[in-house]
Order: sequence, then C-alpha cells, then structure tokens
Amino acid sequence: MGGSQPALPKPEVHPGGSPSQPGEVKGRSPILAPFLRARGLPDPPPGLFWGARGTLWAGSPRLRPAPPLPRGYKRAARGRNFLNFKGLFNSPHLLPPPALEPSPGWVLGDTGPPSPPPPPRVHKPCFVCSDRSSGYHYGVSSCEGCKGFFRRSIQKNMVYTCHRERNCQIDKVTRNRCQFCRLQKCFQVGMSKEAVRNDRKRKKEVKEDLGGDELSPELAELVRRVSRAHQETFPSLGQLGKYTTNSSADHRVQLDLGLWDKFSELATKCIIKIVEFAKRLPGFTGLSMADQITLLKAACLDILMLRICTRYTPEQDTMTFSDGLTLTRTQMHNAGFGPLTDLVFAFAGQLLPLQLDDTETGLLSAICLICGDRMELEQPRRVERLQEPLLEALRVYARRRRPRQPQRFPQMLLKITDLRGISTKGAERAITLRTEIPGPMPPLIREMLENPEIFTEVGGDATPPPPEPPAAQDSPPGPPKSP
Repeated sequence: MGGSQPALPKPEVHPGGSPSQPGEVKGRSPILAPFLRARGLPDPPPGLFWGARGTLWAGSPRLRPAPPLPRGYKRAARGRNFLNFKGLFNSPHLLPPPALEPSPGWVLGDTGPPSPPPPPRVHKPCFVCSDRSSGYHYGVSSCEGCKGFFRRSIQKNMVYTCHRERNCQIDKVTRNRCQFCRLQKCFQVGMSKEAVRNDRKRKKEVKEDLGGDELSPELAELVRRVSRAHQETFPSLGQLGKYTTNSSADHRVQLDLGLWDKFSELATKCIIKIVEFAKRLPGFTGLSMADQITLLKAACLDILMLRICTRYTPEQDTMTFSDGLTLTRTQMHNAGFGPLTDLVFAFAGQLLPLQLDDTETGLLSAICLICGDRMELEQPRRVERLQEPLLEALRVYARRRRPRQPQRFPQMLLKITDLRGISTKGAERAITLRTEIPGPMPPLIREMLENPEIFTEVGGDATPPPPEPPAAQDSPPGPPKSP
C-alpha cells in the first residue's frame, strides 16, 4: 500500500475461494465507514473498500469495475450479498452516526437571501378595560382578568352593588373598584352567558369521557421509550438544516441518475436507522432472530414512507430527508418515485389533519413493525402480545392529547392499511426501476424488496422479483444471505 495510506495486511486469496475468508482484513462495511471515519479510522486505500464482517474488497461497491480476481475468488462471490438485515442486527458498530451533511458540490442551487424577520405581533385591546387582550373569550376580545371575572360571576350567580351612580369608568386601573359596573360593561361589549355555560358543560363532558383513560405507569414508560427511540433515530423537521438542488427541477423525466444516487444513499441510511429504532423497542430483541428479520423486511418500506411523509411541507409542496435535502414533487418523481409520486404526496396530505407528534409517529411505526399477521412468523401469537400494549398506549395517548377528537385513533390505524397499499405499489415500482438504473440496486434496498409479503398484500397474484444475477464488476462478494 503506497502513498500516505496506513499500512494494512496484504489480503490472502486462497485458491478455490474459501467462502469464509476470501482475502480477509479486519475493517467495516461501506455503509458504516462514514461513522468510523468520524471516530478517527482511515479510509480504505484506493481500489479497495470495506466489506461486511470486516473484510477489505477490491473494486467499488457500486459503479467502479473491480480489478481481475482469481477464478476461485469469483466463484465465492456468486449469490452472496455484502450487507443484510442479519448483519445489521449482529453488528456491534450500529451506533448513532454524526450529523449528516450534504456532499461537497451537491448543492447545485442557492436557497437565496434569508427571509426578513416577521413583523411584530399586534395585540388587540380588551373591550372591557382596554388592557392587552389574550384572545377572544365568550364572544369578544378580552384580557385574562376580565375573562376570569366574567366566568366566575356567571358560574356563581354573583350579585353586585354599585356605591355610586352605576356609571363608573372601567379601565386597566379602575376595573377592580366596582364589580357591578365591570359586569355591566362585560354585557355591553357582548360577552355571552351561554358561552360560559356551554364551556362548563363541555369541560364536564370531557372530564367524564377521560375518566377511564389514564396512562398506567407501565404504559407511560412504554410511551416514553418508544418516543425516545423514534426521536433519536429520526430528527424532526425543525432540527434539520434544509438545502435544495436545481437538478431536474423544472420538468419530469424518466430518471435523473444524480438524484437517484443521492436518494438511494439516503434510503440505505434510513433503513439502518429503522433497524436501530426496532432494536430499541421494548421486547423486540426478545423475539427470535428469524422473526425480527421477518418483521423488519415486511414493515421497513411502510415505516420509510411514514417517516418521509411526516416531513411534508404543504406550502412549498416539498419533502425533506434526514440530511436536510429538500425535494419538490417533480424532483421526487425524477429521483425514482415515478408514478408513485402523486400517491405518496396525497398520503402526506392526508396525514396533516391528524397533526401527529413525535410520540404518535413513533407508536404508529412500532405498531406497523410489530404485527402478528405477517407471513412466515415463527411465533405470531407472541408478536401479537407484544403489539397489544402499543395499541393501548397509542389509544390513550391520542385520546388525552386531543380529547375532543375521539376519531383520531381509528383514523391513525386506517393509515397503516394505506401504508401497506403504498408499499405494494412501491415494490412494483422497484421492479421497473431496476431496468432503468445502471448497475444493481443497493443491497439493503434489494433485500427489503425481496420480501414476498409486500407483493401479496393487495393483489395476491404477483410474484417477488427474481434475484439479480451476480457480477464481479457490479457487486462485491460478502457474507451469506440471511435465511
């Protein structure tokens, strides 16, 4: 190894191609390499890259042809993936990555000068005493003091007396001197008795409705852990530094390869974060490894779609990814979504009225993932028992957060059905996309799409995509695929 690169052991290539160590050198996978560079580890030498299970492979994991390899070495590569879900689960190096930054040269368009600061808020005066109003209360603009005075007077049927001529001046300074004249002025400016009575009745009804909806200590802890798992693997829109690109922003094309490369890179990182989210869910890692992988492969596309749709900005009709990249509807189409684009944006628009917070999104993602009706589960009943407290936690949390909207919880569950339909369309889109891109699908995306369940959710007659033929120049050798 020449240049300034650190000396590394020379790979041993065994004649006949030993499947376990074809030129093995301790290292990390190409997807985890950025995380390790942030911790001071070097980049691999030119012409090499880090493979799974700590192996150093010749060539590029995606586009650059590999140099000639011995015959046995090529044979060992056939039919083997270099990164898979099982490898992610077993990896002790699956750590939270540093803040993602856009690649140099990626920002092709400037976002323009910063927007001017918003104008100062103008507060209306209280119609009763001319103090600063806090909003409309009982039909008129009023301050907190006059609102509370009027409410107490009506609820307690208070009778006041004026010691002067019943025409006292009521303002910010004198409002407490004569309660009789203050109440009369409340009526004069339009405050409504009925509004107070109706408000009291509504609060009583809400209190009665919530009588049995208390979060037990166990459910409260579950909500806390799921919410934290979601927040630590999926930054909110407000935490991201948005950036844009001018690439194919004006009109739709079949596929923009630059956008596709960026999207596939971000999608792979998102899959890794979803695996991390799953491993943090209470009870999930207690399932068998086979069931964990089955659930992840079945729900990964659902959660990907849910996450990106929660970052929809309707004013600009854009979606924002986890590194801050913000794409328009046209750019999403050109990045690979194609005919799926309008369906995804429509679903994002349907989520807006629900006003999901991070906790609700995390619980909904966990319910999508831990679902006992998935095909090929070894212990479906155990998965169902794990899902039941998640459903109850979402029901109670949503009810307490929006007590006057009891329909929100069933509406959220209906979104899971919508997500499965979109995932089926997404898998079908991936089949056509494979004929448009130069080279193979990224391995984690390909493995996710090999799940047969997403092809049988709706139609039931479709078949999963055939495995791509291995080629030494396109995909490197790696560990055996998980069963």
